[in-house]
Amino acid sequence: MQTQEAFTIKKYIDRDAMESNMHHSVLFIHFSSDTIKIVLASKNTNAVFGLRVLEVKDDIFSKNSTEIKTLLNALEIDNQEYSSIKIIIENNCHALIPEALFAGEKAESFLKLNIPLQKNQKVLFNRLQKNMVSIFAMNEIFYDALKSIFPQSEIIHETEILLQLFYSSYQKENKDTLFVHAHETYIEIAHLKNNDLNFLNTFKIEADTDIVYFILSVTELLKLNQDKLQVNLFGNLSNTGSLVGLMKKYISHVELMKRPDLYSYPASFREFQEQQYYLQINSLLCAS
Repeated sequence: MQTQEAFTIKKYIDRDAMESNMHHSVLFIHFSSDTIKIVLASKNTNAVFGLRVLEVKDDIFSKNSTEIKTLLNALEIDNQEYSSIKIIIENNCHALIPEALFAGEKAESFLKLNIPLQKNQKVLFNRLQKNMVSIFAMNEIFYDALKSIFPQSEIIHETEILLQLFYSSYQKENKDTLFVHAHETYIEIAHLKNNDLNFLNTFKIEADTDIVYFILSVTELLKLNQDKLQVNLFGNLSNTGSLVGLMKKYISHVELMKRPDLYSYPASFREFQEQQYYLQINSLLCAS
């Protein structure tokens, strides 16, 4: 780990592979409130060449372009070195709307139905498969910084990758499964039925007991058979923590997600658990 005054950096990379594959690979940059996670990967070779994680103590979403550039420079990002760059926003200011109900000029109104928006928020939307629209928002200063630094890059929300993950997992397993994506202060819970999204919601959490409570509440709401239910966990959690043991007291089948065999990875990925950085490692699912 490299320590700086205002941030720390973790590197899990194959430097030779990264340097030799930059020009024909996609750089995915995931922004959350306290981390920037970058992944370099190639869809042509199904290879993930590296992951870098920068952690800060203050709010990244409130930073301007000069401050963001400083953090990106620490991550050794050069905009000219990659075939394309995709920006992914990881926050809980998001909603999914059926395309039949959606009108672009009313995107902000749709989002306000689900989330209390703060002032000076930039609202964006992307049309997805399955006739859905993803609507999300971020601080306008931060959005202006992104457009200044990456004027040609596409900006999407993490939920758009999550949906691709859910659909691919459902097709492989065809089980009655709840997917739980854990962040530091909130979780996302999703359920698919007949290969369509049946439920997706975000819940704020403060303790492991909150996660168990919301999973059981969703199970009851959807009238799922708890004896047959499988819960797949991934994200900001550890297999040595208390959460998994607590969940198994109330839920019959609990599994931590494993990295897909489809991709090749640097040897240094053994330094973190497979459910950790799972979303970022699967960024290729949103590559065009």
